[in-house]
Amino acid sequence: MLTFIVTVYFIVAAIGIYLLYKFFTNESPKMITGIIHGSIGLFGIACLIFYISFAKGDTPYWSVLLFVIAFLFGSGMLITSMLKKKYPVWILILHVLIAATGIYLLINFRLSI
Repeated sequence: MLTFIVTVYFIVAAIGIYLLYKFFTNESPKMITGIIHGSIGLFGIACLIFYISFAKGDTPYWSVLLFVIAFLFGSGMLITSMLKKKYPVWILILHVLIAATGIYLLINFRLSI
């Protein structure tokens, strides 16, 4: 199950890198790309919560917390984009750093069991 969740987050990260590239080259990605990125990320959070609910012993609860925070930042960025406004770059960087930390902790947890 954890291998599947890590794979899901690699897919989310790949789409996120594409969106980051588009942002810094001042090209507009399609809105659906961001929606898919967030939806798959939310699916990963749901899978992690499911895993934690039935796991015995240690669980990757820090990863879940960081992914939820990153999801909230991402939702704010999506809503701001839908309103045709610009969000500060520091919010984007914070979103990336929080999500990357969550992935790092999840991979470390997966390798430790």
